Amino acid sequence: MKQPPKISEIRNWLIAKNPLGAFRRKKFIIKDIDPKPWSGHFNYLIDAGEKKFVLRFKGPEWGEPTRGVIDEFKVLKKVERYNVGPKVYYLDTDFFGEPMILEECLDGRIFTSFPFSRQDKIFSMAARFIAKINKIPIDKKSFPFRKPATSYQVHKESWRKRLKIILRDRRTKKWGQKVMKLLPRANKMLDRFESLLKYVLKRHGPAFIFESAHAGHLMKVRQNLRFLNWEQVSYGDPAYTLSVFLASISRHQDFERIKDKMIKAYLEKNPVADFRALIEQRLSEREVSNLIWILWAYVQKNDTRSVEKATDVLERFKRVRKILK
Repeated sequence: MKQPPKISEIRNWLIAKNPLGAFRRKKFIIKDIDPKPWSGHFNYLIDAGEKKFVLRFKGPEWGEPTRGVIDEFKVLKKVERYNVGPKVYYLDTDFFGEPMILEECLDGRIFTSFPFSRQDKIFSMAARFIAKINKIPIDKKSFPFRKPATSYQVHKESWRKRLKIILRDRRTKKWGQKVMKLLPRANKMLDRFESLLKYVLKRHGPAFIFESAHAGHLMKVRQNLRFLNWEQVSYGDPAYTLSVFLASISRHQDFERIKDKMIKAYLEKNPVADFRALIEQRLSEREVSNLIWILWAYVQKNDTRSVEKATDVLERFKRVRKILK
């Protein structure tokens, strides 16, 4: 939905439905806890006295509003035993016309909110945590897996579809044309990457992949870590999940040291042949994919800022052009 219900409407719905028998009393607190105005989901803290929940449903983001939240519920139920995400308690498929879930309210702090001195102490821990996720058994029958990351070719199709949307919008057309000129080289780059990925998959088998492993989705919870936003999972490339995290911190001035530190910590828990080379390949793919994603998202969000003045796009374009030389 584009706009969430009013808090008073959410309150009345919870009283009427009384999920988990937690809302018989009318005295409970509802608080909007979305970190930014535009979000892929709407999130509300529900403080019902003895229990606290996060009420979560699809926000104004593009995508599949029905499948996404339902998939997230299924995934969180399946991975609960591994302590990698919040527990999920309740699913309703008709919350003002859309699915919603009630999940555990984690008592912790988002990784990106820590000062760097504190973050630096967590990087190795995060790499070992990602190695743990990658070793979750792959059950294709019960996990709602999306497209497997067993080949880079899937990105070619994604790039092509998103560039069509970018080129149709007058605000992003010029950037789209610039990216289109780089696309043949980007496609050839992916072709070169295939042999190593196939070799590693043949030797080690596919890894469980958490696709949203951004630094902003990582939470420090006491002595442990948890990831949020479990809507999309896949399987395949063992370097995928860690590369998503590394790509989200790639602008850090000390990035190369951090990358080396995280790779070493990962390999201690999950030895993978040619892992460093696989990480470099995946990071290159992520650079191209993220540049195209930013332009595509600009159109999808109907962003009012001038994309011509967006320094983030310019910096990413320069990085992609350097990679493809």
